[in-house]
Amino acid sequence: MPNKKPLKSISTGTLVALGLSVSSLYTDVQAADTAFNSKELTKQKTQQQTHNHKAMEGMMCGANMRMDESGMVMNENKDKLPKDCKAISEDITLEVKAGVKYAKPYPGTVFGLNEHQWQAKPCSRITVEFTNEDDIRHQWMIHGLPKYLYPDGMFHIEINGKGKKTGTFIVPSSHFTYLVHCDIAQHMEKGMKAQLKVGNGRGDLPSIPGISAPKFTDKF
Repeated sequence: MPNKKPLKSISTGTLVALGLSVSSLYTDVQAADTAFNSKELTKQKTQQQTHNHKAMEGMMCGANMRMDESGMVMNENKDKLPKDCKAISEDITLEVKAGVKYAKPYPGTVFGLNEHQWQAKPCSRITVEFTNEDDIRHQWMIHGLPKYLYPDGMFHIEINGKGKKTGTFIVPSSHFTYLVHCDIAQHMEKGMKAQLKVGNGRGDLPSIPGISAPKFTDKF
């Protein structure tokens, strides 16, 4: 019968050291796994953000929108004539400025525009150079344009703080008075309301600072 080698006894210290080594190895594996997962998560997040950005760019192109971190120009139209226009009658540029300082001449207002009325010929191509002189967001938005050319009948420039953006649109041949305003909450009510008269227009809109009386007068 072959001789069996006697089993060597393992000391308590050795067992403790072995346990610590295994525990350390497990911790290292966990840390590596966590780092890998974090890296993968960051990669997936970046890919998703890129995908979303490209998807947004596609949507913006479809809506004739130009947008960046400073603001946007929406529903721009430089060359598509309204159905009732045979040609562009004139090209005009409106230099529009927005800021609290323009509200000073009009008691009760907070925000203002350097002008509150503009005139254009029917079938004009109008370029708006919009400058925001405040540190908050302002818009130059016009309503009532033909919906087959401008979604919701609207053209719109927006600037997130101080800066300048330019956009272009074409008006139809009808004589009309178009509402222009800032659509940020309470900005129109506090002074940022204007009008664009095409041709002879159709009278004045109410509550235009310096031009028309309010529809409902405040009673104090």
